[in-house]
Amino acid sequence: MPIELARIDGVHVVQDDDGRVHWESGGAIDADGANGQNGAKFAYREDDKGLDALQNAGYPNGGWRNVLVERGDGEPLSDADGNIYSKTTYAWKGRPIPKRYVDAATIPYVVVNPLVRRHAVGVVIGCRALITYQQRSVVAVVADVSGATRIGELSIAAAKALGFRRSSPRNGGVDSGVRFEMWPGSAAIINGEIYELQPA
Repeated sequence: MPIELARIDGVHVVQDDDGRVHWESGGAIDADGANGQNGAKFAYREDDKGLDALQNAGYPNGGWRNVLVERGDGEPLSDADGNIYSKTTYAWKGRPIPKRYVDAATIPYVVVNPLVRRHAVGVVIGCRALITYQQRSVVAVVADVSGATRIGELSIAAAKALGFRRSSPRNGGVDSGVRFEMWPGSAAIINGEIYELQPA
C-alpha cells in the first residue's frame, strides 16, 4: 500500500509498493555544483555575475557553508579568476574539488527535501529519477538536498531539457505541473556514468 512520506507546502510525497517515490509541484532552479567542470559557467562568482546570485547561496549572512566550499580561513574557496566553488550533497569520491560535485549546468538532477530523504525506503542520494513537464521527460540523478520547507527543485540542465521558458536560477522556474519520480536504491546512470548510492 502506498505511504505518504511527507507533506511539504501542501505537496504530498508518496512512496509506492514498488519503491517509486513521486510528487507533483512547481519547479525551482538550482545551480549548485556548477564549477566549470564541463566547460559551462560557475554557479557563483565573487563579482556576483555567476549563474546564480550569491545571496541565493546564503552568502555572506546565511548558511552558505551548506552550499559553498569553505577554504581554510572560513571564507568561500575560489579560483584565480574569482569563481567560487559550490557543492552538492552528492560528492564523487577521490576527485579534486573542481570535479567533485554534480554540475547543475550540464547534468539533469533533482534536489530532494530532507524529510523525503529521511523517510524513503532505500538510499536516495545517487538514485535514478525522472522529471516530466508538459509531455517532456528527462532522466536525472538525485544529487542534492534542499532546505526543510522546500519541495520541487531541479538543476539548470534539467530545466533546459524540459523546455522551461526560463531556466536561470535567478529568475526561472515554473509554478506548477512538474512531476518528480525517483527510485531509491537504484543507482542513476547519466551520460554513461554510474552514480554511487550515498547513504545519509
